[in-house]
Amino acid sequence: MIIRLVMLAELVAITAALAMPESLLSRVLASFVLATAALVVAIFPSSGSLGFARLLRPGLVVVLAAPALWMASQAVPMPMGTLGNAIWTTASAALNEPLAEIITVDTGATMFSFAQYCAVLAAALVAAVIALDRYRAAQVLHILLSIATVATAMWFGKETAGVAGPDGSTVAVLGVLLSCATAIRAADQIARHSRPGIIAPAPLLTLSAATIAMIVCLAALLIRTSSTAVVAALLGSGILLSVFAIRRWCLGLWGTAGVFASAAIFFVASATLLPFRTNTDVTIALSTSSQIATERMLQDVRPAGSGAGASTVLLPLYRDIGIGVPRERPTAAAAMVIDMGWAFLCGLVIIAMLGACILIRRSLSRAYDYVYPALGAGASIALTILAFADHGILGLGASLLVAALFGLAFGQSVPGTGREAISLESKEASGWMAGPAPASRPRLAPAFVTLWPRVVLMVLGIALIVQTIWIVLPRWYLGGQSSLSAAVSAAAAWPNEISKPVSAAAAHEGFLIRGESRSHGDPALAADEQKTELPAASSAFARVLRSSPLRGDIWLMLAAASKQNSIQTAAMLKMSYYTAPSDLDLLPLRLSVALATDAVVRELEFRELIKRDVSLVVRRRPAIRPALVAAYRSASAEGKIYLENLISELDPTYLDNMRARSSRQGSR
Repeated sequence: MIIRLVMLAELVAITAALAMPESLLSRVLASFVLATAALVVAIFPSSGSLGFARLLRPGLVVVLAAPALWMASQAVPMPMGTLGNAIWTTASAALNEPLAEIITVDTGATMFSFAQYCAVLAAALVAAVIALDRYRAAQVLHILLSIATVATAMWFGKETAGVAGPDGSTVAVLGVLLSCATAIRAADQIARHSRPGIIAPAPLLTLSAATIAMIVCLAALLIRTSSTAVVAALLGSGILLSVFAIRRWCLGLWGTAGVFASAAIFFVASATLLPFRTNTDVTIALSTSSQIATERMLQDVRPAGSGAGASTVLLPLYRDIGIGVPRERPTAAAAMVIDMGWAFLCGLVIIAMLGACILIRRSLSRAYDYVYPALGAGASIALTILAFADHGILGLGASLLVAALFGLAFGQSVPGTGREAISLESKEASGWMAGPAPASRPRLAPAFVTLWPRVVLMVLGIALIVQTIWIVLPRWYLGGQSSLSAAVSAAAAWPNEISKPVSAAAAHEGFLIRGESRSHGDPALAADEQKTELPAASSAFARVLRSSPLRGDIWLMLAAASKQNSIQTAAMLKMSYYTAPSDLDLLPLRLSVALATDAVVRELEFRELIKRDVSLVVRRRPAIRPALVAAYRSASAEGKIYLENLISELDPTYLDNMRARSSRQGSR
């Protein structure tokens, strides 16, 4: 009963992660459900505890814990001038306070990635515990196939309707592999259990459902994805079919070698169909989308990486500015290199290939149910190829589905784990009834063997609970009481079209915006509130920058909140320019702050940056030209002269229009 509830909890977490868009709510829900499942399995041992202990050996624990330890070490202060990122020194100088150098450029993104990895690890281990029983393993296989097929159909429908969403090619490839494994298992059951002239109805129904699922997933791949995803699905299925051929026709050593030689030839032939890009980094060689910014990031890769999740934070810094810039997402392989370093990616590829070989060997040694480890081997090959083509494998839903699949594969890779555990327990019970109690040492040895995997699960579950609290508490409770709400009061003094980036950035942080209505009341009261709230807002902004120094929007809000100190404003504004150079949404507020500060207008470096922004507004963003009027009204005397000179060079006809509109707004 407990195992069934655990299985239901894990499947609910995977389904929710695939159905919901990636957000704070989906991460919290998945982490909480999987933490509960891991704690239940740890507290209430099942009959397969010994089998799980045989599966979860110390070497495997080290391999699984290594990425988590590396992510955690990226957020630990480093000695000056070693592996720490230089952005912390720059941010320390801008904030005028000491900041420790660490590897990651965003501790929040790294902690989110750490939480997701712990959730993926919990999903894999819980699935392995469930899959120790062959009947439950079959149920997990069928349910995973149903989830993958429905998710693929939904993604295909959204793509056809033109609705933007996460890439579903990874789930579609997994759907093909799961349907192939289900079909092979059903075919084995039909051949093994049917009497002559009679076909068992249950395996036949399963075979029909697997065929329909394969058609759906293959159709989605052929119509909506690149040739790389199709080739990855075919190669993964080829591993399954090769193992099936060897087992079905009882081929000997030479026959097995011949099958794998044929599979190798097929692999090489399929490689010619992959769209390799020349003169580019190997991590993006199979990508068919634009990877210009990713290629620039890869040129600046640090040996220790820039921190887990940092590729998303760094992307705006390397992206081209302007309208029509294509949406870009680094491939999974490129993101791993940027986040964790080249050594991590190379080690991961080696482990994936070794894991595939181990699973193939275990599949060939099984008497029955060989399809599960063969499924894991095929998935290792397919996902390794997909990692160099797109970003889908790093999504929350797809990564949880991958974890459950590998948990299923490894859970059934050790022959007779569940049955051996049950027989061992029965032998111990019968021996205790028949004779005197055995010595304490033989009793303690199996107890210790089965205890330490449960301790691992308990530690993982507690870590997930702590991470969930860490995510929820500041965002949902402390966020509502945070002084960042004062940012809206500070932004209320600016025109509406300028304060939009401030409100959007504050909302992105998850803070409740409670000060918007204050500007509509008594102006004197609003001014007094702004005077008292500006220091609090500056403190809140600085607190965010201590963990995320590449937040150009926060640097800009801090510059706007501290505009009475021209030197401090110039330092904050410079950080905003260099940490968010391509964010056009920040352009109106940035121009207003820059032109209102004489120390900024007088500096040659700032004059070039202001000229670039004004040129973008005049020539490429005419829709936000009213922002120039607002910036002109709030500019200092030197700022107005400099803006007039710039506009007279770029569009002399607009200069008179800007002056007229500014005077009309001022008269109001």
